[in-house]
Amino acid sequence: MGANIQKLYINGRWESKFGQQLAESINPANKEVIGYYASADENQVHQAVESAYSAYSEWKRTPAPARAAYLYKAAEFCAGRKEELAKMMTKEMGKVLPEALGEVNVVIETCKYMAAEGRRLFGETVPSGLPNCDIQMVREPIGVIACITPWNFPIALASYKICAAIVSGNTVVWKPASETALSAGILMEIFQQAGFPAGVINLITGSGSQVGKQLAAHPHVASISFTGSTEVGRGLSIEAARQMKKISMELGGKNAAIVLKDADLTKAADCIVRAAFSTTGQKCTATSRVIVEKEVKQALLNLIVDKTRSLEIGDGMKSGVDIGPLVNERQLSIVHSYVEEALADGAKLECGGKPITDLDGYFYEPTVLSNVSPNQKVANEEIFGPVLAIVEAEDYEEAININNQTVYGLSTSLFTESLHYAKRGARDIESGLVYINNGTANAEIGVAFGGLKQSGNGSREVSHHVLDSMTEWKSIYVSY
Repeated sequence: MGANIQKLYINGRWESKFGQQLAESINPANKEVIGYYASADENQVHQAVESAYSAYSEWKRTPAPARAAYLYKAAEFCAGRKEELAKMMTKEMGKVLPEALGEVNVVIETCKYMAAEGRRLFGETVPSGLPNCDIQMVREPIGVIACITPWNFPIALASYKICAAIVSGNTVVWKPASETALSAGILMEIFQQAGFPAGVINLITGSGSQVGKQLAAHPHVASISFTGSTEVGRGLSIEAARQMKKISMELGGKNAAIVLKDADLTKAADCIVRAAFSTTGQKCTATSRVIVEKEVKQALLNLIVDKTRSLEIGDGMKSGVDIGPLVNERQLSIVHSYVEEALADGAKLECGGKPITDLDGYFYEPTVLSNVSPNQKVANEEIFGPVLAIVEAEDYEEAININNQTVYGLSTSLFTESLHYAKRGARDIESGLVYINNGTANAEIGVAFGGLKQSGNGSREVSHHVLDSMTEWKSIYVSY
């Protein structure tokens, strides 16, 4: 495979053809071209799906512990290419190198965790009401799973889907985000090195509007596992419904940190700034709102602004940098338009608020806005950038109501020293993830991850609960 050209991986081979359309992969920190990736045409998408479809019948009959053995190998090979993979992610999407190295660690641990599930694909036995009859319920794989993944966590989120799919007996066609196609290629090389049979995992690259749409609509795709925006997820859900496909949707968020007047404000500010601005705010679990009781608003705001101003901005490959660039020029424009509209609507700029012009890439100042009302656009829509809105609440009840009024329900933090309010908050908050005295962007392997309302369709990832969207239950009655 060419050093700077990412090919497609179909049926165990790296594929391209004469006249293959290529697209550029651009480093957002300096706008330099770092490589090229193939844009799959309709026939290549079809070949990838048919390859997975043909491999499925043999793969599902492979014992689950044997399937798991490939994942243990993948974990080993991934550890050996950790630096290479992390540096490519930083160059492609901009996150700082320590974050990228941490993401590779997540992939390694996900491979191991899901490999262990190869010994835990438990079924159930049920006593029959009939004499001489046994009843078993077992998990069955469902076929070809289309894994469509975003650019912000290009390999971690892919590993959540791919590892669960293949250990449970399915085969995969993976369509990564175009912005991180080269990173996806390295992970695919690792899976190839682990020795997966031809057709079990296939990689196709290209635009979501063409390649992703065709993949989702293919009749031999049994399920769509998608992480990305709510808008795109809604379109994929409609397409899946036409053919009664199973779907797993991890979508947007408008996550809040609720800070009560009895909270440890220094700890709260630390957690909020970290969750708001790591990955340049480009993650579904980023803290985008702070809902704070008015008695401590100014004290908390002062701490947040001081910590935000101390953040170092620059190329994620450089030591000491806290925040890298936004992923592309379009995202830079979107973020700035939200800030400008918020200021026009009466929000107050506490720090940041504009693109950074003395750096070559797509950099934006970490931004804190105060005097934001709960009904403003900046307090309700996902921005996917380094913008934090401060909303004042009279008391606990109003804070909870403000938090729950958005269409999203992914992640919420509650900062309090009161057991009473901690327990009430855990009950009252409408989010799939609730953190007491911690940031909104923390997740651990083995813990179900996903959101309520328009943050998802109820499916979960990261834990063994992902198997619910990757398998079907079969009930077997045996009369003897």
